[in-house]
Amino acid sequence: MLSRLSMSVRPCVSVCRWVHTKEKGKPLMLNPRTNKGMAFTLKERQILGIHGLLPPKIETQDTQAMRFQKNLKKMSDPLQKYIYLMGIQERNERLFYRVLMEDIEALMPIVYTPTVGLKYREKYCTFNDDIQGTASVALAGLLSAQRVVGKSITEHKVLFLGAGEAALGIANLIVMAMMESGMSQAEARKKIWMFDKYGLLVKGRAYETDSNQEGFVHPDPGDVKSFLDAVNVIKPTAIIGVSGAGRLFTHDVIRAMGSLNEHPIIFALSNPTAKAECTAEDAYSLTQGRCLFASGSPFAPVSLEDGRILTPGQGNNAYIFPGVALAVILSGVRHISDTVFLEAAKTLADQLTDEELSQGRLYPPLSNIREVSLQMAIKVRLYVLYLVQSEWRKRASINPCFSIYTAKKLNIVVFFSFPQYRAPCVYK
Repeated sequence: MLSRLSMSVRPCVSVCRWVHTKEKGKPLMLNPRTNKGMAFTLKERQILGIHGLLPPKIETQDTQAMRFQKNLKKMSDPLQKYIYLMGIQERNERLFYRVLMEDIEALMPIVYTPTVGLKYREKYCTFNDDIQGTASVALAGLLSAQRVVGKSITEHKVLFLGAGEAALGIANLIVMAMMESGMSQAEARKKIWMFDKYGLLVKGRAYETDSNQEGFVHPDPGDVKSFLDAVNVIKPTAIIGVSGAGRLFTHDVIRAMGSLNEHPIIFALSNPTAKAECTAEDAYSLTQGRCLFASGSPFAPVSLEDGRILTPGQGNNAYIFPGVALAVILSGVRHISDTVFLEAAKTLADQLTDEELSQGRLYPPLSNIREVSLQMAIKVRLYVLYLVQSEWRKRASINPCFSIYTAKKLNIVVFFSFPQYRAPCVYK
């Protein structure tokens, strides 16, 4: 996520475009939310008591942004760019976001770092981006791939490399998607296999599994000693790497996937690029451009021998959390259901055009992230409010007194804004 941005979301937060402050003088300039640097006009400097605290020259934000972008282009080391950008954020937030949004495809990999957070889901309105955000963006990639493969989500068999929190988060959301398509939980879990550093998760193996993994522990399918063996025995339609252990999707693994599937789905989601399970070039070239590839870190477009140029999809959580967070803030809910991330995945997949899909993408271009986030917020807010209405109906059917004490409040929050969801005969 963007450095120093918290994923904890509180309801009933006022959202405004400009920051209003009573600060003046040096404290105003030391606050990154109010400081504009040399962009303060002469009148602003006099009114705010900062005249003399800045160089006499006045620069517009356009000029500032141009200068910072020029400096960034002189840097080749990603860490140096990161330090430089964080310096801007610590001094001038408006300028930081201006620079970021003007070249988001290039700068997002610099400022974006997956973060693991604790979940206090029942006490606070919060979600874990590393688990739920990753799961949602991975499922969105699978849903996009369906349009090429021509198979329902229930027809896929998925093999994970890695069996930690990220793998379990993705697996559970895939199960939820399969159940929504009519499959039972038990049948859906049979479609998902996991391979960790000790081997395949199977019953009776020497190394114990924890309680969170139990749903994906299956009977031993045979002699499986390596990940390549697992691919050949299980015959998955998709492999998803979340191990963080580097190039474990070997050439033989990729070739095996290509021989088993007309359009193998290969997701190398580990970060950073050096930890990715394979490169986009290997995935495309070893399958003759037939694979559907996504990665956690960015890869450059790949030119194939037949002249095609394929653009790998980057499964970036930034497609998910800004829109979901905005939807939560606007709807004022106090709990974020897992089904919200299923809805977010479907919304993201729906925004991929046929032209983008033909280019090899499984996600919209990152340059469209603002529009993607806006559409995500709209769809997810509608869905969240629908969940609130459903819960209200459920409680009201059990306890008639519930409607007397809460109907008016819910009517204001939910039904006034969205009359199509209004419950009939609220007051009796």
